Amino acid sequence: MQLSDSLRTLYLDILREELQPAFGCTEPAALAYAAALARETLGALPERLRVVCSGNIIKNVKSVIVPNAGGLKGLEVAAAAGVIAGNAAQKLELLRGLTDEGRARLRDYLARTPIEVGLSDSPLPFDIQVEAEAGGSRARVRIAGHHTNVVLLERDGAVLGADVHARPQHRHAGAHVRLAVDDHHAVGAASDGAEDAARVV
Repeated sequence: MQLSDSLRTLYLDILREELQPAFGCTEPAALAYAAALARETLGALPERLRVVCSGNIIKNVKSVIVPNAGGLKGLEVAAAAGVIAGNAAQKLELLRGLTDEGRARLRDYLARTPIEVGLSDSPLPFDIQVEAEAGGSRARVRIAGHHTNVVLLERDGAVLGADVHARPQHRHAGAHVRLAVDDHHAVGAASDGAEDAARVV
């Protein structure tokens, strides 16, 4: 089967966007990634966290065991695990680094840290925002469109831009692709509406 250059580029863009190494379920890992970025942006261990997610994320994370968290589950656990694990450079694999000591610190952090969870009014099915506070400072991170697409980094109201750990946004980020094969010819179509929405900072 022969592919046109434009269709081949479309396929490769989507594969680069969607195929990301991950440790365990990807939605808790994405929330942990956002929380790790929030701690990194804040520059301190957060004394309070606020997690706001789209309904799809809440549904997928609330009852799932968070990878490497000692059997704990839920959005609060995923966010706290990201804070404790740190190392946002590992993206969706950062929870792999949680040790027995780290899991003990996680349980202690959960016991003493207020973590608020709320529903986002974003139209995007994939939208995660984490706010972290400590010592009078506040950091906010937003991941939207897909698991590692950081669209906002903010500290004390100052927008810092996209994080260095995030992959560049592809032209077809968030696109829905329909493929049909007819007589060995592939036809592709993409809808970029989600991409435009995800670019709002």
